[in-house]
Amino acid sequence: MICVICGKKFEACRSTQKYCSAACRRYANRHGGNDHAEFPVPVEKPVIREFRCLKCGKIVYVTELEDCRLKFCSQRCEKAYWKHSKRVCPLTVYREFCCRKCGKPVVVTDPKDRRTVFCSQYCRTHCFDPQKKYSRKKV
Repeated sequence: MICVICGKKFEACRSTQKYCSAACRRYANRHGGNDHAEFPVPVEKPVIREFRCLKCGKIVYVTELEDCRLKFCSQRCEKAYWKHSKRVCPLTVYREFCCRKCGKPVVVTDPKDRRTVFCSQYCRTHCFDPQKKYSRKKV
């Protein structure tokens, strides 16, 4: 493997190892080298959603379901944004994803819109229990 910080070739002890030494790992943690936006998108993993970082403007491709990032590429950018948020002019939010239930492509441009998996409330409720009737009771 090749270290993402210094570029040296090394033999990884684990399949998730990215750095050749503890010094490179500490440097990445302190200086924002841990953001996933700089790495190329793997071919075998589909992109779940993509967005532009509000602080630095990088395009971030999210390929793992456990990754909950929506606005920032790294913790460093998020902390810097909120520390100086009054002076920063926010970029427009643009997220794309496909609905898990119906497969419809969804584009989100409103920064307050939190949708990440489903296109609507209908798809969300019917995805988990399609047999149950979701209707309002008339009193």
